[in-house]
Amino acid sequence: MLFPLFMAFAYPASYVSAMHQPAPHEMKVEVIGTADAAQQVARQVAAKGGDALDVSTVPDAAAAREDVMDRETRAAFDPATGDLFVATAGGRQAAATAQGVFQQVAAQTGTPLKVNDLKKPAAKDTLGIAYMYIMTACVTAGYVTSTMLGNLGKGMRLRSKLGLIGLLSVVAAVLTMGVTWGFYGVYDSHLVPAGLVAMGAYITAAVFQLGVGGLLGQAATIVGITVFVILGIPASGVAASPDLMPGFFQVLHRMLPTGAIGELLQRVIYFDGHGAGPWILLLATWLLLGAGLLWLASLRSPHSGEDRGAIADQVEHARKHPDEPLLAAYDSDDSDDDAPSASQRGRHRAQEVKHA
Repeated sequence: MLFPLFMAFAYPASYVSAMHQPAPHEMKVEVIGTADAAQQVARQVAAKGGDALDVSTVPDAAAAREDVMDRETRAAFDPATGDLFVATAGGRQAAATAQGVFQQVAAQTGTPLKVNDLKKPAAKDTLGIAYMYIMTACVTAGYVTSTMLGNLGKGMRLRSKLGLIGLLSVVAAVLTMGVTWGFYGVYDSHLVPAGLVAMGAYITAAVFQLGVGGLLGQAATIVGITVFVILGIPASGVAASPDLMPGFFQVLHRMLPTGAIGELLQRVIYFDGHGAGPWILLLATWLLLGAGLLWLASLRSPHSGEDRGAIADQVEHARKHPDEPLLAAYDSDDSDDDAPSASQRGRHRAQEVKHA
């Protein structure tokens, strides 16, 4: 009964810690230009921002636009023209924070700030976070699948479990895409790549949880919920941009599978997959970790995933106790017989099983 109390504490402790007071932590911004004036503005912003900002310079507006669309920087400011390049589809809060920083810079230089939003959220995704529920649905479904297989699928071989996980990953992706793209029409493009990410999320969560369950048994529930929900959802960087969260959650964002899933969905849906490579590698690493845990579980219990069944259990029992009847049903049939003859028949049945 300590588990419900753990949940009651862990949920608010994690979510509130990550999101209750968003503030920039090493947020990457750029100043456009190579002239001394641009360099001076960059130094001033860096000195004023301190640890909150990571300021660099970029030679021209074209390079700045590319960096913003590749998610390499949160905003780029041109002190010569007052242009500020942002992409609110990458996080409204973060874009607004960066705009506030350069609003002050523009006011000091006397240059009107002109905000250029290079990528806005979809019209039906006004907050820019609807894809978070695709991630949550597939990760939770994968985790629950493995939990149920661990409890109810003891008679299934491992390859059958993995085959079922693969099949259900397709079903889960179709359902989530159908609701988001088809029923509500939140998005109207990148359906197939987003569906592949959803499948990857489901499979990774399911395989990892199946491996942990094979090693820890029922205790794996706490591990899965912690990795995928308690820490995973805040660290995904969707509800709150990672550069607005404390440093601990920024590290988790770069380490946990939910961080990879959130980044992949955002980059696929809004940024044409730019910069997706490292996040694909991170998600694949967690999938391989889950496969490794499954292998370790098989070493611990070489016949895990195979249920011998009631008959096989009776066979084993007969080998250890040859003087007892093989099946309980025989006891009632032979209840009127004398004990010596029943014992003899039980020994005879056990011998038949051994020969078989």
